[in-house]
Amino acid sequence: MSERPSGGKTSHAIELVRSNAPISALQVTAFDPSSIDKGVLVGAHPRLGELIAEEVLKRGLLKDVLPLKNGFELGPVNDFSNDKKKKTKATADASSKKRKATTATNNDSETTSDTGSRQDLQINMRQQVTLGDSRVDFQMTLTDPKSNASHRVIFEVKNVVCADYEAGTEPVKSGANHCVVVAQTTVSDGNNKEQYQRTALFPWAKSRSQMFEGQKVCSARALKHLKNLEHLLSKCDVTPVVLFVVNRSDCESIRACHEACPVFKEVLEEVVKKGVKALGVRVRWIGGECFFDGIVPVIV
Repeated sequence: MSERPSGGKTSHAIELVRSNAPISALQVTAFDPSSIDKGVLVGAHPRLGELIAEEVLKRGLLKDVLPLKNGFELGPVNDFSNDKKKKTKATADASSKKRKATTATNNDSETTSDTGSRQDLQINMRQQVTLGDSRVDFQMTLTDPKSNASHRVIFEVKNVVCADYEAGTEPVKSGANHCVVVAQTTVSDGNNKEQYQRTALFPWAKSRSQMFEGQKVCSARALKHLKNLEHLLSKCDVTPVVLFVVNRSDCESIRACHEACPVFKEVLEEVVKKGVKALGVRVRWIGGECFFDGIVPVIV
């Protein structure tokens, strides 16, 4: 829970909640073995998804899973700005110098001559950038100072907090906004035994009360974001990405929640088939601290 600025409707905001979904022994790691009895912490506040994505991108953690054209690589950021809320020049300069020092250290060990990738890239990240009639969460511009060639990567971020239940463990639905989805499939553990693995779900809402292209949906805004990413495919120097931040550590994958919004599933499949990248990152919360917990597949 965090304290909110004065003058608002509430004095505090809930940041984390503890899921009561049962955890299998296979889902418990050395990070926190006791979580098998307590359930996992979930980053419930919508703002957390964007903050986590910012750190993931700044640190270059998607470099190995997001191949780009013409030898560009999405390494650590060495220049950052927020278009919605500009920082003072002194603060920005100090932060930039610190990041450049970190990036230089990371780049010292890179060997790129055999792979055809570019060295000494300038990687600028801007937040809340206006493109057309909407703002995108992040725009990363990679520039090769030697050739002056550049490439942009555009990110829309979705915070994912809901997940399915193994059959027989699901709770009684307590209200319209209570997400209770029972998993329909299991996966083989290699010994011809079927093993349940929890899947994160997006989107979720208590009803399909909004309209998008004549159809009732959970979130017209989320669908507009997908369509905006699709429109960027016409530009040869842009890679559009929808980044799902799985804000809980008990999920092995993420999928569109067709139970809540079949239209979102259809549109996601459509834009990915045309070339929009869909990536999932997972985090683990321990004692109020957030840790990067790897890449998870997006099931389309």
